[in-house]
Amino acid sequence: MVFRGFDAPKLTALAGRLDTLAQNSGKLHSQLASVLTTAQQNLPSGQNASRNPDLQDLVGDVVPMPSFFRRPRLPGSLGGELGDMQSSMKRRIKQLEGLQELEQRGYPVSENSVFLDEKAPDAKKIDEALRHLRELHGKDFGTNGNRDDLEQISGELDGLTAAELDTLVTKASPRDLTFYNQLLTCTDDSAWNPFDHNGLPEDKRRNTLSLMLSKVSPEKVGKFTAAFPGVQPTFTNTAAYEDGGNEQNGQNNSGIHWQAPPDPLFKDSVSVDDIHQRQFGDCWYVASLAAVAQKDPQFIRDGIKQNPNGTVSVRVWDEGGNYQWVTMTADLPCDTNGNPISTYGNGESWPAYYEKAFALSYTGDDEGERGYGGIEGDDPKQSAPYLTGNGGEDLKSGGFLGIGEHEDKSLSSLKKEFDSGRAVTVYTPADEGLDDDHPAEWGDTYHSNHAYYVRGFTDDGKVILGNPWGSDGYPPIEVSQEQFNKYFAGPEAFDVS
Repeated sequence: MVFRGFDAPKLTALAGRLDTLAQNSGKLHSQLASVLTTAQQNLPSGQNASRNPDLQDLVGDVVPMPSFFRRPRLPGSLGGELGDMQSSMKRRIKQLEGLQELEQRGYPVSENSVFLDEKAPDAKKIDEALRHLRELHGKDFGTNGNRDDLEQISGELDGLTAAELDTLVTKASPRDLTFYNQLLTCTDDSAWNPFDHNGLPEDKRRNTLSLMLSKVSPEKVGKFTAAFPGVQPTFTNTAAYEDGGNEQNGQNNSGIHWQAPPDPLFKDSVSVDDIHQRQFGDCWYVASLAAVAQKDPQFIRDGIKQNPNGTVSVRVWDEGGNYQWVTMTADLPCDTNGNPISTYGNGESWPAYYEKAFALSYTGDDEGERGYGGIEGDDPKQSAPYLTGNGGEDLKSGGFLGIGEHEDKSLSSLKKEFDSGRAVTVYTPADEGLDDDHPAEWGDTYHSNHAYYVRGFTDDGKVILGNPWGSDGYPPIEVSQEQFNKYFAGPEAFDVS
């Protein structure tokens, strides 16, 4: 590899010059303030020395005050800006020189590592981590199992920079990586010792694999996902795959495959109307996602990010209330024509990645299914802890829902929860007869055995319910207390943040 266009000595000299300018910016500030102050003193009353409000603000400020006493303003703010710039330049020059040194010593270096803003790579750290990884072959893990050894290696890998990790993944053989994955995922006790600890618990395993996947270069993503297939959820166990579509909303497909969408995470501000559940039967999750977007759009935006290598990370909570970033590849389940069949938006893809992260992390399926099939069909309150870290709560007349107790289906109760800032969801009974016996003005928005979310309330006390299939084809409906009692059930609420 040849790095063209970079002259490290000249860049270092430029960084030094910027540092000098940063140190002198305070003097420039004082000089400019003195000129403006003198000009102001000699101008007729009512005239300003400058029409620029930032410069006019310097009048009388001959001795520059520290930034914590006043808002930053030019040119005094240049001290911090130039200092940050030269510091970043020096750091990137060291990283570039470190990559060149690696290449000269025969290490494979990706061009994608050149522009990373991180510490210079350390060949010794790469060699030690790779040696420990290879030493797992044939190693006797003793009576306590292999967890302590795997935790040590996991810590080493987590501590590598993106350039270091990418070099390690390049040098490691598929056999090395695949064997490491086998050890990570096998948590069974040995037959002869039921008290040993093997593999890594799912949360720790997902953490280390997500961190690694977020760092490898784009051309290594394929090698990584082949060795660690658990970073991609399966869709072959879904009704959309087995039956060719979603029976409820009538969408169908052919030729489901993985394909990256062309749309960005966000096009405009987050809106609940961006959410369109398509062919996977996880309305219970998508309704909860929509309820969160309805109550706190910024919470949604803060919970997802795109990494430099094109992968996407989504914030997901575990059952203990601890959040982690679940990293996934950018591809999504699509039909023959390249149209996503998973939950999607209006020209933006963030809902699909929230759903994909949930398919990777949800463990509540009673039958032990994982992936997209594992999130089909469940209770909305089961998704709340993964989305927000807060448990979902049945709205009931008092205490736990037990003998003699019943759901609190009063719309005033729903409104109280909604107005307090909580997300609220409901569902419909599994009675297909209701599909033909509901108010005509609800059209196709109403469907039995389906989840909805509360969007608001009308002035006359009706609740406005949204369908996670999307508001453009399935507009929100207004439901009276009498209608709610007959056609809806399962009111649930949860805190967003």
